[in-house]
Amino acid sequence: MKKLMGLIIIFLAIIGCESESASRNTANVNIAGNYVLTSLIANTPVDFNQDGVSHTELLIEATCFSSMDVDFMLNGAFVASVAEPDFDINNNLSCLISSQNGTYSLDANSVLTIVANVNGGTITENKAVTFTPTTFEFAITGQDLNQYVGGRTGTPAATITSLDAIYTKI
Repeated sequence: MKKLMGLIIIFLAIIGCESESASRNTANVNIAGNYVLTSLIANTPVDFNQDGVSHTELLIEATCFSSMDVDFMLNGAFVASVAEPDFDINNNLSCLISSQNGTYSLDANSVLTIVANVNGGTITENKAVTFTPTTFEFAITGQDLNQYVGGRTGTPAATITSLDAIYTKI
């Protein structure tokens, strides 16, 4: 779950590098700002908080996700607060919150590219993102979940095959 949420935040999305800085800056101006995670919908209801009630909205099931945000700066840099969820042996969910940073660009096809500084190296991710004047949204598919969320077998997250994330500009 650590890599998944980190990449969700980082996103949250992500794209191919632009060869011209002018076009990169134009795209960045349009999306620059601070965004907070306002919805994280799973394709199937889960009961992360073990209250006997399952929800598809993970912000109801785990308060740690509501700490996630990203600040896209005008210069093409970003800083994000990322939840790193983990299940203990009793399937209790806990989350560490970490800060990640790097650069971003958005191409004409609404593909967001994030180059994040992670553990002394860099990770580049590309994700189709839908931007409005006040939000951005993207999906994390089963394939992404399998790649970035190791060890979810036997946890309440095991049945999730896709997530839809929505961030709102503040």
